[in-house]
Amino acid sequence: MSGLPTDAFAAAEFLMRQMYRPVDIAAGQRHFAVAETEKPFEGDVWYWNDDNAKVLEFLSRPDLWQRFPLETVAIYRFVAALCRGPFIFRRIGAPLLERLEPQGAVERHRHSLLNLKCELSRGRIVAGQRYHDSRTFDNVTFGGNRVEFTYRGRRFRLPVDSAVEQTAAELNRGILILRHAGDLFFRPALRRVRLGRIGYTYTIHAHSMLIEVEAALDLDPNIAVRDVVLTIGQVRLSNYLYSVVAVHPQPAAGPLFTAKRQERHIIEVAGASYYQIRHKQIPGESLALHSLPRNPTCLAALEVVGEKSGLLNTVLAHYRFPGRQRGARLVAVEHKLLTAGGFYDRTSVYAEALRNAVATRSQLSVAWDFSTSYDYGATINAFAKCFAVTMAGYVSPQPQNLPEEARSLFVSYLRAYLELFIEDWRREPLTLASRDLAFVILGVVTMYRALGAEEYLRALRVLCDTLLEFELQFDLVGERASGFPLCPAKPPRASIDGHSAALLALTQAVPLLDDTRLAAAIDRGLAGYCLETTAVELGEPRRIDTVSAMIIDGDGQRRTHNSYWNFTAGLTLRFFRALRQSRDPKLQAIAARHAYRLELFEMVLRRQLAKSVTRHGDMIEIRCSLDSAETNSETQPWVMLGLLGHPCE
Repeated sequence: MSGLPTDAFAAAEFLMRQMYRPVDIAAGQRHFAVAETEKPFEGDVWYWNDDNAKVLEFLSRPDLWQRFPLETVAIYRFVAALCRGPFIFRRIGAPLLERLEPQGAVERHRHSLLNLKCELSRGRIVAGQRYHDSRTFDNVTFGGNRVEFTYRGRRFRLPVDSAVEQTAAELNRGILILRHAGDLFFRPALRRVRLGRIGYTYTIHAHSMLIEVEAALDLDPNIAVRDVVLTIGQVRLSNYLYSVVAVHPQPAAGPLFTAKRQERHIIEVAGASYYQIRHKQIPGESLALHSLPRNPTCLAALEVVGEKSGLLNTVLAHYRFPGRQRGARLVAVEHKLLTAGGFYDRTSVYAEALRNAVATRSQLSVAWDFSTSYDYGATINAFAKCFAVTMAGYVSPQPQNLPEEARSLFVSYLRAYLELFIEDWRREPLTLASRDLAFVILGVVTMYRALGAEEYLRALRVLCDTLLEFELQFDLVGERASGFPLCPAKPPRASIDGHSAALLALTQAVPLLDDTRLAAAIDRGLAGYCLETTAVELGEPRRIDTVSAMIIDGDGQRRTHNSYWNFTAGLTLRFFRALRQSRDPKLQAIAARHAYRLELFEMVLRRQLAKSVTRHGDMIEIRCSLDSAETNSETQPWVMLGLLGHPCE
C-alpha cells in the first residue's frame, strides 16, 4: 500500500538518529539504548528492557545488522546489562526529582519512576510507581507509628503522628529529605513527663528508587526508661490490595502471614534480615514493598493487622532496644523498594538484590525499576535471534564472543522462565501472560532451527501445551471460533496482542511438532478476528473502524479488543504474514480457507499504518496510532517486523 515502507532502512534510521543515545547505568558503565520516546515525556527519559529487546530483534535482521553493526551490538549489551540472576529488570530512568504544585495540604514531588505525596503534619508519606498511562497508582502509605517503653513497671504506648509539631521538605541537588518531629509526653501519674523527641526522616535520591526511612528517638536525660520499641509502619494497606507478609530467612515453608480475617498479631522475627509485603498472587504486575533493616539485630517483631476482606490493614516493624535507657539516641533505619512484578516467594533472592541496591546506590547514574520485565519473552527471543543470525554467517565480521554469550543468556533465561513462570502457572494461573509466552516459543523455535537440539523440542512441547490452555472456544454463527486472552481473568477479556502473538507462535511451532491441536487452534483463532466500528477513549470517545479480536464468554457476552494502537496492528500482520508464507501443508490449507478474510483484515491494518507514517527526509516514523504525534520504542520495531518479518522465522 502506498505510504508504507518496503524496506527496513528508513524506519531503522529514525530509531538510530532520533531515539538511540548514550546512557550511563552506573559509574564507568556507559551503554547505548533506544529511549521510550524521541523527546522527554513529562520530563522523563526512560529505557525499557523489553522495548530495547524488540528493537534488537528488528536490528538483528541481517540487512540492518550490516548497516548498524555497532549500534546493534550496543543495544544487545544494554539488554544483557539489565539481566541479573533470574531477573530481567523492567526499565531505567534518567534522574528526575522535582517539586509539584501541592493539592491542598498534600505536598507532591515527582521522581523519574515514583510519585510522592506527603502530609507531614500527620506523619504520612504516600509513594507509588509512575507510568505514562493508567498504571499509575498510589502503592503504599508510610505512617501510623508509635513508641513503646516501660517506666517504673508500667508499659506505655505513645502515638507518633499526633505529636508532630515540626516538619520540613528539602529538595537539594537531586536529594529529597522529608522530616517530621515532635516531643513525646506521657502521664505516669498526674504529672506530665517528657519522654524525648521523636523524628522520622524519609530520604529519596533522583538516581534511585530506594526510600530510606529513619526513626530516631532522643530520650530525655532526666528520666530512665526500659525496653524501648520504635516502629516503622505501613498503613491503609487494604487500599493497595496487600495481603501477604514474608521474611528472610523464612521460619517455615511459605509466607510468614496471610491475611484472612479481622485479626491482629505480633509475630516475633528475631534474626530476619528482610521483610516483604505483597499481593497474594505472583503475576508480572503484582505489587510488593521490600524492606531491608540497616541493623537487623534490632528488628524483633512484625505487628500485622488484617481486615475482614482478607487484606492487610497495617504492618508495623518493631525495633527493640532492651534494658535501661537514659538520654540515649535510639535509631532504626530501613531501606524500602517498591516493585510491580516479580518472583516474590524467592525471598532470599530479593534480600540479596536489595542489599546490592543499597550498597551500589552511590555508584548509579540512573534510577532502576527492579520490577520484572513485562515481556521476558521479547528478551529471550531477541537473544535467540542474535545467536541464530551470527551463527548463520549473516554478520561479517562476527561480533567477538556475542554468539556464545547470546546462547548462554538464552539458555539461562529459558530455564528461569520454565521454572519461575511455567511451574508457577500450575500453582497459580495468574503468573503468566499469553503474549510473553508466545515470544518465548518464538525464541525456542529459532534456537531449534539453528541447532536442532532435542532439548529445545522438549521445551517447545511444554510451552505450546501451556499456551493452548489460554484458548477460549465459542460458537460463532455455526462455526467454532476462539480467542486467546492476554491473562486469565473472570470475566475473560479479549486481547488482540495476546491473540495475535499466540497464533504467530503456534504457526511457527506447527512444522516442528506432530500435534494436530496447534493447527486446529490457529483455524479457530482466525475465526476470532472481526471488523469492528467502535470507540477508543482519548480524553473523549473517538470512533474508529478497525480489526478486533473477540471472545464470547459462558454467558454469551461478546467482548472485543481492537488494534487502535499500531504495535498490535504490526503484531497481527506479523501473524498473517507468517501464516501465508508457511510451506507447511496444514498451514497452507488454513491460509487458503481464510484467504478472503485475511486479505480484508490486512487491507484495513495496512491502511491504518500507512496513515500513521510521518516522513522526515530519508527517515520514516510510524506513530503509535493514527491520532498520536510520535512513535515509541515498542511501536516502530514491531510494526516493521509485522510488515517485513524476520529471516530467522
